[in-house]
Amino acid sequence: MKFELNSHILIAHWIPGFLLVMALRPTLAAGASDLLKSLMAKDVPGGDAMITLALAVAAFAAGEILDAFRDLIEDLWDHFQRVEWDFFFEGQKDEVEKLMGSYFTYYVFDCNMSLAIVILLVSSLFAHLLGGGVILGFMAVLVIFAVNAWRLRSQVSVLTNRWNHSQKQADDLA
Repeated sequence: MKFELNSHILIAHWIPGFLLVMALRPTLAAGASDLLKSLMAKDVPGGDAMITLALAVAAFAAGEILDAFRDLIEDLWDHFQRVEWDFFFEGQKDEVEKLMGSYFTYYVFDCNMSLAIVILLVSSLFAHLLGGGVILGFMAVLVIFAVNAWRLRSQVSVLTNRWNHSQKQADDLA
């Protein structure tokens, strides 16, 4: 997997994750263990830097969780408005970059921000019912990542099998 910290990642993943983390920060801090609270205290050496780094990493992770959830929703949306996802893999580089810079990054940003806002609305409405919702939250994240991983693996399988098939055809012709 190639990782680049590009504008798509910053705009479409990190900003929605940052919104979610900052909005949930008081709730998360209240439920943190004493050890975690002591590591994040401002009065310890480097405390401000640790807090800043922790928030940046948590925002990225939250953005990736939002994006994994968005990936799952894509299957439903494809029933109503199909997107040819192979274009991102097979299209001309300049055409893919044009689409990313003009539409796709902002589409992903809008989806991830919408998901963050829905999560915030639902969490504020049902916060009193969940109490020990941390375990439930981790289970939900696990399911989101597991199902998303399965979907991504399916796409990798399709693309690599297609490539393998074309390679066999080229070998047969040679």
